[in-house]
Amino acid sequence: MEILIQNNTPKKIEKSKLTSIVDKVIRAELGDRDIGTLNILLTDDSEIESINKKFRHKDEPTDVLSFQYGLEEETIGDIVISLDRISEQAAGFENSFEEELYYILIHGVLHVLGYTHHGYDDEGEEIFALQRDYYTRFVEEG
Repeated sequence: MEILIQNNTPKKIEKSKLTSIVDKVIRAELGDRDIGTLNILLTDDSEIESINKKFRHKDEPTDVLSFQYGLEEETIGDIVISLDRISEQAAGFENSFEEELYYILIHGVLHVLGYTHHGYDDEGEEIFALQRDYYTRFVEEG
């Protein structure tokens, strides 16, 4: 498995921490299964809004976009995260920037692995429960 991270912002991000979290979530879900590349783009509201408009026909920024291509593909997926949204949301949830980034990153990875917001109920409780669990295990506990 290869995890490629591109940061299109001036914000300094500890890429090794992101890679470690992604690796742990994928291994928790898939074991030692050999899979392809996962691309992660860290960007701003303007760029994510453009991508959101092009692919989802929504003319607004969002925190994360996940594109799932399949676990048998050379590239299993792309995750796009707006660091502008992360900064704004962190304050609203009383999280640090890093806490919010890691939380949203885990959410994006789960989407690439096939989880949707149609879990146990219409609110997608399954994906959010897993997101909280992995955040606790791999961020809070290390």
